[in-house]
Amino acid sequence: MRRFCHLRSFALLAALACVACRGQRSRDCEVFVTSVNSVLSEIDRHIMHVDGGEMTNVGDMRRLATLYLTLADRIERMHLSTPELVGESQSYRDMVRTAARAANQVADALAAEDLEKALAAQNQFSAVVEQEDRVVQRINSFCAAQ
Repeated sequence: MRRFCHLRSFALLAALACVACRGQRSRDCEVFVTSVNSVLSEIDRHIMHVDGGEMTNVGDMRRLATLYLTLADRIERMHLSTPELVGESQSYRDMVRTAARAANQVADALAAEDLEKALAAQNQFSAVVEQEDRVVQRINSFCAAQ
């Protein structure tokens, strides 16, 4: 199998560093970005720890799915009040859940020794990553416009 791609971290924006000028929007952005990035860092460590990113083990894929579900749960529990960020965070949360499902589908296919299904699920995950780039860009643009 090809190297398993993963979701990317959000950029911590310099605008968030302005303590004196923080409004609710800035606080929401900081909460979202720092919280999401901490789990994405853990996901990244897991992927890189496993055979250089070659996620071909059922247990490793299950762990990856669990990490994505942890991220989705963390996003779900955020109490954001900025409507635009609430909407984008929900889109991101839905993508993360789709990534978790795809990781579990890869694990199921590997357990069944069905390489074709494993590759199809990995392709689904790659499509999520492509979608993720656009959502991250919108969130970063929103948070940069402080």
